[in-house]
Amino acid sequence: MLQSPHHQANVITVLNLKGGVGKTHTVWMLASVCQERGKRALLIDTDTQGNLSTSFLGDDSPVPGIERLLHPGADGNLASLIRRTKFSHIDFVPSSPVVAPFDSSNQADWEKSDLQFSFLHPVTSVRSQYDYILFDCPPRLSLVSFAALCASDGIICPMEAGDWGALGILQVTEAVQYVQRHYNSQLRLLGYLVSRFKQRRTLQNAYLRQLRAHFGPLAFDSVVPDLAGFEKSVTSRIPITVHEPRSRPATIARGLFDEVESRLGPGSPDRSGKGRSADVRKKARPLVASR
Repeated sequence: MLQSPHHQANVITVLNLKGGVGKTHTVWMLASVCQERGKRALLIDTDTQGNLSTSFLGDDSPVPGIERLLHPGADGNLASLIRRTKFSHIDFVPSSPVVAPFDSSNQADWEKSDLQFSFLHPVTSVRSQYDYILFDCPPRLSLVSFAALCASDGIICPMEAGDWGALGILQVTEAVQYVQRHYNSQLRLLGYLVSRFKQRRTLQNAYLRQLRAHFGPLAFDSVVPDLAGFEKSVTSRIPITVHEPRSRPATIARGLFDEVESRLGPGSPDRSGKGRSADVRKKARPLVASR
């Protein structure tokens, strides 16, 4: 595996508690630009639906995958789970329905066993080989989402321009603050990204203005419109910058990537692992109700 020239990957989680708001597509776009610009990207699918896995590895992608890191006593060998894709700068760790038994919603149980750190040391072990490591999370606050946040430098929260698209934003924000206080003080909320935007709808434009007024600098300047070119790219399983490099969707993907890099900025977190301590469980107040 080639080493990244920067030797320090930016690790980003993409998370919202509502499905269909563009989480997987955000990861897809960022990976597309990495491929075009020669930046090495590792994509980690943690969603049991495995949509990102299907896009890059096909329908018959075999296990093992991310589930290998989630059970107590796991050896944390992420390198053994990484697969090459047909794209030179994109590597992948797949997910599938076999993750479900390990993706606990009982916060007390996983904190008792420190499973929220399941991804931290495995990710640290491969950071020197990539420029970006991107987590695609399921639409819920469960073990995999918390483990991704504990291992990440930043989080992007995609959302639709409508009340239904903003559902879950409060819980995600609370989860980020909880992880910052107790497990990963380096974690930064990079911002809220409006996705699947229908430009001709008056109500969506009005809601976009309200969102920007409410979130201020935390609202991305980039907006991802609902364009057929994006859908064609995913259907063809070819990154948009490769599929249609001169298209408007490709230009939008590049703009989003540039804004993400700007938001990471020169003050990117210290990636030594400091600030990510397991010795804080007594101070932690449960955030996710047991089910």
